[in-house]
Amino acid sequence: MTIIKDNFIENYLDELKENIQVLDAGILQLKKEPDDEQELARLLRTLHTIKGSSRMLNFSYIEKIVHGLENVFKGVKEKKICITSDLIRLVFITTDYLKTGSAQIKTSKRDELPVDNLLNVFEKVSSGESFLLDGLKLTEQEQFNLIGDSSATSTGRNDGAGTFADSETIRIKISKTDKISKMLNNLIIKQFQLKRKNDVLYNLEQEFQSLMSDDPGTGRNKVGKSPNYTKKENQCLKSIQQLRKNFYLDLALLERDTFELQEEILSLSMMPLDLIIAPLKKMVEETAINLAKEIDFSVTGADIMLDKIILEKLNDPIIHLVRNAIDHGIEIPEEREKKGKTSVGHIEMKACLEGGNIIICIRDDGKGLNYEKIRERAMELNLAQEEDLRAMDDSDLNTFLFTSGFSTQKKVHELSGRGVGLDIVRCNIGHIKGKIELSSEKDQGTEFTLTLPLSLATVEGFFIMCANEKFFVPSTFVNEVLIINEEQQLNLVNSKAIKIRDKIIPLYDLRDIIGIEAPREKSEKISVMIVTSLNKMIGMIVDSVIQYASLIYKPLPSNLNKLKPIQGIVFDESYNIINILFVPELMNRFSQVRHLVYPEEPVCTGKNILVVDDSYATREIERSILELENYNVVTACDGIDGLEKLKEHHFDLIVTDIRMPRMDGLGFVENLRKQDQYRQTPVIVVSSVQDPEIKKAFVEKGANSFIVKSDFERGNLVNEVNNFIG
Repeated sequence: MTIIKDNFIENYLDELKENIQVLDAGILQLKKEPDDEQELARLLRTLHTIKGSSRMLNFSYIEKIVHGLENVFKGVKEKKICITSDLIRLVFITTDYLKTGSAQIKTSKRDELPVDNLLNVFEKVSSGESFLLDGLKLTEQEQFNLIGDSSATSTGRNDGAGTFADSETIRIKISKTDKISKMLNNLIIKQFQLKRKNDVLYNLEQEFQSLMSDDPGTGRNKVGKSPNYTKKENQCLKSIQQLRKNFYLDLALLERDTFELQEEILSLSMMPLDLIIAPLKKMVEETAINLAKEIDFSVTGADIMLDKIILEKLNDPIIHLVRNAIDHGIEIPEEREKKGKTSVGHIEMKACLEGGNIIICIRDDGKGLNYEKIRERAMELNLAQEEDLRAMDDSDLNTFLFTSGFSTQKKVHELSGRGVGLDIVRCNIGHIKGKIELSSEKDQGTEFTLTLPLSLATVEGFFIMCANEKFFVPSTFVNEVLIINEEQQLNLVNSKAIKIRDKIIPLYDLRDIIGIEAPREKSEKISVMIVTSLNKMIGMIVDSVIQYASLIYKPLPSNLNKLKPIQGIVFDESYNIINILFVPELMNRFSQVRHLVYPEEPVCTGKNILVVDDSYATREIERSILELENYNVVTACDGIDGLEKLKEHHFDLIVTDIRMPRMDGLGFVENLRKQDQYRQTPVIVVSSVQDPEIKKAFVEKGANSFIVKSDFERGNLVNEVNNFIG
């Protein structure tokens, strides 16, 4: 009896995809533990399975490929062949051939692959002869010629596809889950309506009780009612009360069932993170071999379930971040050993659940970011004023890495240099309502942290009021919510700020950018949301923060997609449409807002002050405070820079930090006092250091006053300056 191939091809391809993943994962496991006999036996069983099913369906080319690789692994089992980097590359090339064959079967139901060179290599490996892999891998053009479908020609690309390992799974079309989700949304709308009816029923009960007890006109108890009338009133009241009680219980059950139904339906489109991580391990190994690097790639939390759409959008960002770690971060073994590191570089990917979001951290122990190169490249591209770029802290430079076209690589090659990688990461993470943060330390490594929702169907966050309008702010971008006093605000030259745990956070009023003109009522208390995006943190002033909620998310209609500050809508308990604010876009617009604050009685002193501090934020704050008092302020980023500024200007007072690169504050003060014109110039030290010995050393060198940063306030600095030169 002839087998009708068409009836079995779909199942064959599904099984082949799973088995290819087993082969890729298996060779990586054998690299770590070459004596793992169970894994070797698993690989041989997998190859035997592929060979048998291919023979039954007469896919002879795939059968020949698998038979050749099976002979190689038999040699490994017999200890005749060792697990080497070349053998690992050979397995990866073989699985790429199998993927091409799978794509060819899908499009043309045949598997005519150019296998002669590959089979010759298998024979050489099995017989212990030397072999070369150059030119063995299929080019994209060859794949296109075989498949005839450009969307399937890149077998080496991580497409994030995968299947579940257990058998208790079903396949459901996305259109089906979308339809069910819409039905669920209608059910939730009905729930809101029932809640409102329940409130109406409650009010009716209260009114009826009032009518029974009081005369509407006089407020006196009614008299002269017949016993039957009173009895009917009591019966009616009991009926209303029982009705409301039953209504309340039914509504509670509806809420419970609706929530459970929502969870179940959302889980239909949830898939494990491992679907994009499993193919990633092969990419890491291939890239490391090509770059002559040794890399250990570890993953935790791969079993966390995510919305399929999020998983698809997350695929490219994770590939880019891991490739960056391999190419830019991890050093070659010789360079690592010179730095006292192990020859094997480590890339670690951790995923965990936190507050309704998934947190993914990708960290390497490589060279870290070269911030001087980033600074120089930003100057070449004119991304900011040169003076501002030189004054920026390293963390402030991270933003430029996410700019399209930005790269510190002089030459473009296959992995990097085009300046599009992190821009793609930023865009894709933004599309799935997530945020990305970056930290790096020289010779210690770099870490990217992605914060993402588990599902695009729901959103968690805060209802807020601003200018008599209600908005929703996703919790992904919210660090904390504060209520502050008016006097806690720092009034700077062109902005406001607040000090939180010794950190200065700029303040912006949401009213300034939402386009609603309504005067803010004066209040002693101010509601502030501390929000973050791309390593930037600001305080957003709102009228009030109402409550935290988890709600069904609805995207904007297509004709409103150009409203960048709005990312979608939700419904509140009264079924009012509430706009969801897109925090990254708000922060972009806030950066263009200026709050000009002028002193009530300006006094032109004409006095010059030099501020020396390695922190850009601290310099700007101190400069703003002093300029408000009409002092002329010049800033310097360390002691060396400060001495250079002394040559260009004459200063009446110096404000300096203690710990700075190149020359610290003590060295600066010592050199300052050696100059005749500055022997008596007042010096104020502003620093977080509170060591009495350090303070004593500064006094001996000629410092006049100390202000501890933890106690720093605008008035402290102004009073000290006025005492000396006011």
